[in-house]
Amino acid sequence: MLQMVREHDGPIDAVELASRINLHITTVRFHLDALCDQGALERVRMNRDGVGRPRTGYRTVEERLDYRVLAEVLAMELGRTAEKRARRAQRTGLRWAKRIAGSRGEAPADDAERATPLDRGAALAADIFDRMGFDPELVAPSEPMASLSSDSEQVVEKQRVIRLRACPVRELARSHPEVTCGIHLGLLQGLLDTAAATGPPPAAQVNGVSTRLDPFVEPELCIARLASRRS
Repeated sequence: MLQMVREHDGPIDAVELASRINLHITTVRFHLDALCDQGALERVRMNRDGVGRPRTGYRTVEERLDYRVLAEVLAMELGRTAEKRARRAQRTGLRWAKRIAGSRGEAPADDAERATPLDRGAALAADIFDRMGFDPELVAPSEPMASLSSDSEQVVEKQRVIRLRACPVRELARSHPEVTCGIHLGLLQGLLDTAAATGPPPAAQVNGVSTRLDPFVEPELCIARLASRRS
């Protein structure tokens, strides 16, 4: 059962697993719960295409990108002041984004042509942050978002919001937010820049995409705000 979950492309729920291995769903759930207790699997929320409550999916833990040791070391080595650490952390996040983007295949042509640079970047960022264990939720804001820049000549054209509901390094983020949140902010910006640069020709008409990260707006919730701008 563990091997089937590992080989599946993304999370899989108990119903699909039961149908594949021809076992009763109660038996499958029992084994899945045992694998979660052992740390081999983790539960994730799987949204339905239509109405209804989200399903519980399962995936192998090794799919997550664990970088806690790196963040702890950076907190000690990035600089003596919080401002210097924040700048260096953001540069680290930008470089990390380039590495991640370089290791991934390009999106299907049809998807790339339909999506805007902001949509491609937001989807990529949500996927990467999901693999890191943030339990992200990508939404469109219900109200216009305040400008992310003091440049009055730029107009916000489109916004996306990613709700990060489970920071995997929350303890470090609370003690060294300039490092942890700085890395995540740089990573977000780098992923958005990559999506804008690698898209179809209309991407060149957009004057860049910008990000803002609001940490711990609730005890277990951070908000990433993404915007595209046109002069």
